[in-house]
Amino acid sequence: MQNQIELRHLRYFMVLARELHFGRAADTVGISQAPYSQQIKQLEDRMGTKLFERTTRRVSLTEGGVRFLEYCETILDTLDEGVSHARAASSEEGGRLRVGAIRPAANYILPEVLRRFRALYPAVIVDVFGMTTSAQLQRMESAELDLALVRPASIPGSFVAEVVCNEGLCAAIHEDNPLSKKSQLEMADLHQQPMVLFTDKVGTDYSGALRAAIARFNISPKIVGTFSDTFGGICLVASGLGIAVLPESSRSAASPGVVFRPIDIPDVTAKLVMVMPERKVARKTTDFAAIFKDVATTNQPWRMPRDAPQL
Repeated sequence: MQNQIELRHLRYFMVLARELHFGRAADTVGISQAPYSQQIKQLEDRMGTKLFERTTRRVSLTEGGVRFLEYCETILDTLDEGVSHARAASSEEGGRLRVGAIRPAANYILPEVLRRFRALYPAVIVDVFGMTTSAQLQRMESAELDLALVRPASIPGSFVAEVVCNEGLCAAIHEDNPLSKKSQLEMADLHQQPMVLFTDKVGTDYSGALRAAIARFNISPKIVGTFSDTFGGICLVASGLGIAVLPESSRSAASPGVVFRPIDIPDVTAKLVMVMPERKVARKTTDFAAIFKDVATTNQPWRMPRDAPQL
């Protein structure tokens, strides 16, 4: 019985279920009323049950028709999605896209980017790798990534780099530190405080600028440890070792016992850089890059309020 039901039957049924009027439904599908009624009757005969109650004044769904409507909606929606996927998979817009990202960018920005990208490329499989800047650049050089989202670093000549957003800084402080009670920190607050810093070899732009600012403001924190990525820094803060100054988006890696406070350091920001091959790349890669830039510049949930409540 199922093999005798054709796709047109389902579409005709869906239109009549919506219009509940044979004349309007026939006009919608573009045939005259008599053959349209015959198609509905044929569907009911092949199913062995009535789907509509008909009187001279009204048309209504039977209980079986109501239940069948639910399945029809699922079937047709699935079919449309399958057609879209098949078309994309059989064209140059299928395949995979391999994206590397520092974890704060992956946590805050990428979800919205991926949602928009999937609407354009439903058949493309996107692999996201949360990695440090240096690890991403190594993978780019070995052609294991199509696009990287990193902090500023020394970019190989075979790639192009573009700053896609700037973010301010925040201080990650253990809740037992008296400074955690302040709503906002100043550079002077760091004087004689135990601090942990990014390792010199990482080479992030704001890390070097932060060290320069410490010297410029003539303060002397106690450097008690170093770290190579945001999670390592927050781990040290959570242990009570010291304070870390991090990009605002680092709050996505919140750990028990760690609070974040804004800190204004003139001329020091954390840049997020997009790296792509210098050669011509697939359209899906350039479209992904365009979507990312739009989201990064218009949707910035990492921004910390400057009137954060005291704890």
